[in-house]
Amino acid sequence: MSFPFSRSLVALAATPLLLIAQPRGTTRLPAEVVTATRVPGALATPTATATVLYGDALRAEGVTHLADALQRVPGISIARSSSFGSQTALFMRGGQSNYVRVLVDGVPLNEPGGVLDLGRITLDDVERIEIVRGPASVLYGSEAVTGVIQLFTRRAAAAASQHAEIGGGSFGGRRASLGASGTGIGTAWSLQGDHHASTGILEYNNAYRNDGLSASVALAPGAKNDLRLTSRYNASSYQYPTGSSGALEDRNAERTEHRLLIGLDAGRRWTARNETRVQLAANTLHPRTSDRGDSAADTLGFFGYLARGVVTRRVADLRHTVRVGEAQYVSLGGEFSRDVERSSSVSLSEYGDFPDTFDAARETRALYAQALGDVSAFSYSLGARLDDNSAFGAFRTVRAGAAWRFAPAARLRASVGNAFKAPGFFENFATGFTVGNASLRPERTRSAELGVEAAVGQGTTLRLTGFSQHFRDLIQYTFAPPSPGDPNYFNIAEANAGGVEVEASVADVAGFRVSGSYTWTDTRVVDAGFDSGAGANFVAGGRLIRRPEHSASVQIARTVAALGTFSAVATRTGAREDRDFSGFPATPVMLVAFTTVDLSAELGLPAGLLPSARVQLRVENVGDVRYERIVGFAAPGRAFYAGLKLRR
Repeated sequence: MSFPFSRSLVALAATPLLLIAQPRGTTRLPAEVVTATRVPGALATPTATATVLYGDALRAEGVTHLADALQRVPGISIARSSSFGSQTALFMRGGQSNYVRVLVDGVPLNEPGGVLDLGRITLDDVERIEIVRGPASVLYGSEAVTGVIQLFTRRAAAAASQHAEIGGGSFGGRRASLGASGTGIGTAWSLQGDHHASTGILEYNNAYRNDGLSASVALAPGAKNDLRLTSRYNASSYQYPTGSSGALEDRNAERTEHRLLIGLDAGRRWTARNETRVQLAANTLHPRTSDRGDSAADTLGFFGYLARGVVTRRVADLRHTVRVGEAQYVSLGGEFSRDVERSSSVSLSEYGDFPDTFDAARETRALYAQALGDVSAFSYSLGARLDDNSAFGAFRTVRAGAAWRFAPAARLRASVGNAFKAPGFFENFATGFTVGNASLRPERTRSAELGVEAAVGQGTTLRLTGFSQHFRDLIQYTFAPPSPGDPNYFNIAEANAGGVEVEASVADVAGFRVSGSYTWTDTRVVDAGFDSGAGANFVAGGRLIRRPEHSASVQIARTVAALGTFSAVATRTGAREDRDFSGFPATPVMLVAFTTVDLSAELGLPAGLLPSARVQLRVENVGDVRYERIVGFAAPGRAFYAGLKLRR
């Protein structure tokens, strides 16, 4: 295994000695998050690297979409193609954009093969977001290569409550939400509706709209049983006038999506030491792309494209956890999943219409085991999994982690493991102009990390993590297969990614809460496969595109009892390589570094005026910085928002 961050290991190894010398404080380190182990509260000292963001805090800042919230998380970089609602990719620890499994209450959002557009995932009903960095295929199977992100939706409070918001701002921005929650005899429920819209930042055909409805109900039929049913529906559309190079050239291209998520999580505690849980998850996506000729005269070349389809993912997971001893847990589980993708499309051209249809399915059966525990000042986690897929066969994953509490409020962590990502359906099953390869293997990774974290003094926490990953069997497309009719996709490329993540937070600096992070990421292509030339996506010895080497963020917040909460977030995205696809072949481009600052406030109204009401104010990109996350595609400039929130 290659370790690009080897120079940092000396500093990481020496850090425990430095922290032991620090004054002992009363601040506790963060506890294990649910997503990391799927066994709440099992470890006194977590062995995985995780960050938790809270929905109430994000909404107090006016942050409404997942991609905007993740920009402040170390190890994560975001590439949004243009305006609000446009296609948005996530890169975690230098991995590919389809290497992170994203879930809502246990329901996977990714399409088969890991593809996910983050640009339309809203946070109106979200209670918290757990981000686990590092391989997690042992618990989640395919797609959890560099990490897992899970959104947990709101649970009902002890008393009935209602909340609402309405507001607007720059670029025709509109926002509205209405929700309620309550409890009954052994029952808790919540209901939320929301609306987001914008006319966009480009000259024409750039509107975005997203309407959502979510609901949940939790039951406790007896002291030993629990059950929660969740659902989430979103209907969204985004109009885009840009071509592959970012130039404005289309007046009627639009992509719409209708997505329904349904999840069931139920448990039975047989004894104080035995628990069985079952999770059922269903994700149904209806995507549609419409791009007809712009006018009656638009009939030259390939002038139009129409596509529609349905993607379904069904997952059933059953596991049993036994507590052996006072702080030892063993889980055994089985999972069955079925993915189906159907689509039809037609390319419109002066040479005639070229229709294409696609219909495929695959199933996965998996068995997994996990052991967790605390032994004195040490904690450990061990896991193994076997996946058997109807398309690519069997695949094994393992992960081992350990942590040592070498001081009352300090710990050292280390872990190693592997993970995999199944091929996309088109890569496996495509027919026609592009031919899929039924013999494709999953893309694979080996990973290791070493971290140290401590609470120092009153309310100060520090965390330093080094990581290394080796990606192999990366799937590549070739325009020139070995023989006519041969597949266009092959497992051929390799790459490395490593780096260091630094995080710090201070609870009180002259009345302010301050937190920040810095990430150094080094990515290198080991084997470029079919690619050749400086403009190829993979260049041997070069960096992976759209991943900044350096990134950082700083958040400052203060609460003034008589007024409200004020916050500022500065985000720095370093220089990164990209490709300019305005010509053929593509040419390498270096995107310049940029820094944006967002300001927000949530204020109470004067005494006597709606005591439960709050005014939301937000300014994004205060300096009106002009930048591109993808070459040729403009990003939003300065944007204002003002809204009114009501709660009772």
